[in-house]
Amino acid sequence: MTDNFAPSPSADSHTTPMEIQIPLIQSSLSPEHSINNNAPVSGTSNISKENPLLPGERIPGNSKKSKILKASNKLFDVSQIKTLGFYQALLSEFLGTLILTLICTSTGLPITSKPVPDINGALASGLIVATIIVGFGHTSGAHINPAVTVTLLVSSDIDYFRALCYIGVQLLGAFSASSLLRFLTPLNAREHLGMTMITDGVSLTQAFIVEFVITFLLCYTVHAISDKQRNDIGGSKALAAGFIVTVGCLFGGPYTGASMNPARSFGPAAVMNIWKDYWIYWLGPLAGSITASLIYTRILKKQPPTIIVHNESTPLIHRSNI
Repeated sequence: MTDNFAPSPSADSHTTPMEIQIPLIQSSLSPEHSINNNAPVSGTSNISKENPLLPGERIPGNSKKSKILKASNKLFDVSQIKTLGFYQALLSEFLGTLILTLICTSTGLPITSKPVPDINGALASGLIVATIIVGFGHTSGAHINPAVTVTLLVSSDIDYFRALCYIGVQLLGAFSASSLLRFLTPLNAREHLGMTMITDGVSLTQAFIVEFVITFLLCYTVHAISDKQRNDIGGSKALAAGFIVTVGCLFGGPYTGASMNPARSFGPAAVMNIWKDYWIYWLGPLAGSITASLIYTRILKKQPPTIIVHNESTPLIHRSNI
């Protein structure tokens, strides 16, 4: 049974980190098919006496008879600007992306004479992502990444208006972080200011595939830990997201610097005005995020259980839980 959770109110904040989902398309039973039967029902369901189901009839969750699409006000819901929660979410995305970019881009800078091991950057990236999710997940979901916002847009967990606003403040946060880092870093250590760059000898095709794979893993993990149909995931969801970021950095770092995040790549590129092969850090992550959303939500997502309705006047009736 679907809930009636609208995308605009500040009640976004009631869920736990990484579980804030703002449905783009809200489905529910149409009034003409939604009444009560005086029969025991396993689960929550409303069935019409005036328009009862036939014995043994199975209505799929996406049947036109059992649900309607209320997309008109969800595709681009500008009414959100009237709520406090909307601005809390934008501020969270700005601060979260600023912190993420600042930590990720600064970790490997040669500020001291000692070389910085690659493992430092991977651990710092994963741990800061987990920390940001705990700190800001209750207000915005802690996307802090345009690829994550896009993957949730494709799965209809966020509307277009909020998605565009999220991406805008994410880019602004990343740019602000790189501007701050440039001010904080000595001239002899700035180099490329932590830019993600393709390693010499790695082709553009190889770089695209690497960014595709590691962003796919990240976004697939986000869908898995945010799936409210699953009760088999224990432990910390924030750490799960942080771990997959660390794994992505360890794998993709030697090839592309392991962005997985167009905003993280945008910040230093914009401040240093270096755009060589920059498109890879949008195309690869976005392709990976879209693919992850389609595979998880359309193919591998756990389906809701079937509700069995027993009526005194009819045999067992099967109805999909929607």
